[in-house]
Amino acid sequence: MPRSALLHPVHPVLAHFPIAFWLGASGADLIAWRTGNPLWWTVSHHAIAAGLVMGTLALLAGGVELALRQLPAPAWRWAGVHAGLMSTALLCFLVSLSWRGVTPPPAAAVWVALLGSALLLVGGFCGGTLVYGYGVGVSWRAAKPE
Repeated sequence: MPRSALLHPVHPVLAHFPIAFWLGASGADLIAWRTGNPLWWTVSHHAIAAGLVMGTLALLAGGVELALRQLPAPAWRWAGVHAGLMSTALLCFLVSLSWRGVTPPPAAAVWVALLGSALLLVGGFCGGTLVYGYGVGVSWRAAKPE
């Protein structure tokens, strides 16, 4: 493996997994509500659980990598909002999973997951601003914007 591959930040790689799992879980919830097919509740349950594992790894990697960077002040503000929204989304999905002991789950569990998905989309926008606006997560040696 080339040395440059070891220097690439890990958070951007990991971040796509919880996004896919959690948005997929919300989609499965909506399909289950519409069709009444219990298979979709099971899909949603497992997708939320997988998203929690990957989300925790992404959160830890993002925190470590952020601590190792020197960012301009506006990027720190975006990073704070991004971290807060994504942490809150993770908490929403954790609560939703804890309420899913039966099939179908209580409506509150689904609504909390949908709230988590909304937070995820806004937090993802903030993360995209960090990447495309400030070069965060692209390279450890990303050029600093003027």
